[in-house]
Amino acid sequence: MDTERGVIFDMDGVLIDSEPLHFLTTQEILATYGVPMSEADYYGRYIAYSDWEVMELLLPDASARQAAVQAKSRRYLELVAAGIPPFADGLELLRRTDGWRVALATGSLRHEAELALASLGIRERFQTIVTRDDCVHGKPHPEPFLRAAGGLGVSPERCVAIEDSPGGIRAAKAAGMVCVAVTHSCPRARLLEADLVVDDLGSVDLGGLVPAGEAPHAG
Repeated sequence: MDTERGVIFDMDGVLIDSEPLHFLTTQEILATYGVPMSEADYYGRYIAYSDWEVMELLLPDASARQAAVQAKSRRYLELVAAGIPPFADGLELLRRTDGWRVALATGSLRHEAELALASLGIRERFQTIVTRDDCVHGKPHPEPFLRAAGGLGVSPERCVAIEDSPGGIRAAKAAGMVCVAVTHSCPRARLLEADLVVDDLGSVDLGGLVPAGEAPHAG
């Protein structure tokens, strides 16, 4: 019987309070192309998508999309360089993952993820890091989570995904994982597809979701 267990964290909105920066930089770059982006639009529809998917949906010209993604990334990194606040409860849960195989599955680009993790001193906690650069399909497609589980060498049904958005939850559930959602970015009512919804990740008992040596019982 497979006794290994994995926990796969999203990054933005779970470990770092970066979604406001992603919104502001996305709004700023799209405005240069005459495309409006409201806060309600971002958090209501686009929060789970990578920059590539957002620009693909909103900019018809392929060369414009490429330039917009690059410009957005540069601007985001400028803001991150000034410091990015962590979510204390997300880091607390990360600290309690001894005995688990730990991965990251994020819609951010690799250089963005590596910078954020290094700035918080938590890079070494992750055995596997899957970014948008590593996937053909981003969330809400299950590919990022499936790649993360594969990198850990743990079957998806033995993994717990930690998410903050409806699209991320759908990706995790489509991958066959137990999913915990935290209300950092979206109200509880939008996260009910998860197996567990919490306001504070520090209270999560991972062992109760995927017990050692037993198959998980997803809700």
